[in-house]
Amino acid sequence: MIRLGICTGIEHAALMKEIGYDYVELGMTTVAQLDAAAYADLRKQVQAAPLPVEAMNGMIPGEYCLCSPEGTGPAVREYLARAFDRAQELGVQIVVFGSGGARRLPEGMRYADGYRYLTDYLRLAGSVAHQHDMTIAIEPLRAQECNIINHVAEAQYLAERVGQSNVGALADLYHMMAGGEDCAALEKSVLHCHIAERVQRAYPKAGDGTQKEYAEFFGKLKAQGYAGRVSVEGSCTDFATAARDAYIELDGYRSVNK
Repeated sequence: MIRLGICTGIEHAALMKEIGYDYVELGMTTVAQLDAAAYADLRKQVQAAPLPVEAMNGMIPGEYCLCSPEGTGPAVREYLARAFDRAQELGVQIVVFGSGGARRLPEGMRYADGYRYLTDYLRLAGSVAHQHDMTIAIEPLRAQECNIINHVAEAQYLAERVGQSNVGALADLYHMMAGGEDCAALEKSVLHCHIAERVQRAYPKAGDGTQKEYAEFFGKLKAQGYAGRVSVEGSCTDFATAARDAYIELDGYRSVNK
């Protein structure tokens, strides 16, 4: 069965477990940039948490320019080594490559050159991930957030260019709806998924106007035999209420009988 999680902090793990969620998705950049003492404290919290940290998003901070020779340079290599070391210690299995600021195409650069640089970067990151027994999911972002890789099909194309079995595409329903991409893109495999409602990018809930899209999204995933993860990634004002509402809404769609 498809597993459900939330992109949030480890402090919410106990409540998530009580509700019925399967895992927590943390932010890699945040974890990688913690000082030694803060990271040691986080590691203790993760080890004591009732839910595992199976995923991370936000692979690399925007200070790096991946569409340039810097994308495979020594500073990036050093960052990836530290980030993946920590992710492995925390039990992470999959890392999301969204990082719109870092991967943004510089003004005047051709898309062909951008894809070449990102291919090189992902071959490097994929090798580091492989050494740590992890996979990488390339996240398409809506055009308002990044000027390259805006559709699942583009992420799938980039993954094919990279040519490593542990690098694939992510499907984010919110970004798909924003970009007018339908669920036909899910006829090719994806490694990980994110989800939110269509207007405010809020946590899903009954009657939020996105029910048709939720049904199509989960229906296509199940038809392809997907048994991976779907993480809620959105905004909320009351985490406890929003997390419960989202679980109730999404648990029905992931059922094999629905």
